[in-house]
Amino acid sequence: MTISNVVVFWKIRIILILLSMYFCIQTVNANEYEVTTEDFPPFGYTKNGKLTGLSVEIVSEILKKLSYKNKIQIRPWARAYRETLLGPNKILFSMARNKERETLFKWVGPLVSDRVFFYKKRNSDIVIKNMMDAKRVNRILLTREFPEYTYLKKLGFDNLNETVTPIQNFKMLMKDRGELVPMGELAVPQTLKKAGIDARNIERTKVKLYEVNLYIAFSKDISDGEIYKWQEALDFVKSSGLYEKILKKYIIE
Repeated sequence: MTISNVVVFWKIRIILILLSMYFCIQTVNANEYEVTTEDFPPFGYTKNGKLTGLSVEIVSEILKKLSYKNKIQIRPWARAYRETLLGPNKILFSMARNKERETLFKWVGPLVSDRVFFYKKRNSDIVIKNMMDAKRVNRILLTREFPEYTYLKKLGFDNLNETVTPIQNFKMLMKDRGELVPMGELAVPQTLKKAGIDARNIERTKVKLYEVNLYIAFSKDISDGEIYKWQEALDFVKSSGLYEKILKKYIIE
């Protein structure tokens, strides 16, 4: 073997070793991601001491497909949102993807779609037929950092009262500390159940704010290659039949 061949041989060996080290580091880093969600049924909640929910089950299948450790944590939404915004290595779901948030995170999804309506107490004498009617009520109850706030604020609403959790919205509504709650219809049944409120006491108005797609949000330091891997894994979950199986557990036709 000539000297030049020896040099080429060792260059190739060094490149292969470096590539091997790189992929090992990538695997380690992938398992160091902090994956969080909020306590917001049916998307994520604790039942009998175990974290479960519509979005939790989907993300768990993604983690399994990627051979990553499943260490999903529950955090208050406002805190988890700020941490994911700042990074590093932060992942948060289920987040509504909108114009204001588009460039703040990287995205994989959608996990699921939902429709947001105004809800009121069934025995309330207020009449809500359109957005102008909603502007006239004394107080609209909605959760801090949720997209409903930004949406209504941009429409000129000045009667918004922020709360810490979605459950708090309906508890305050039942105590007449507000007249309306905007919320995705998928979340309402289990949110009321967790709040200890009979669903018959709550009425969905005919006023729809918007339809929303819920995504997995990633802090911007996470590589595009990693985002691609997560999207590919989600697409596999959807095409494999697992996705429909999960949806049927949580969505009442």
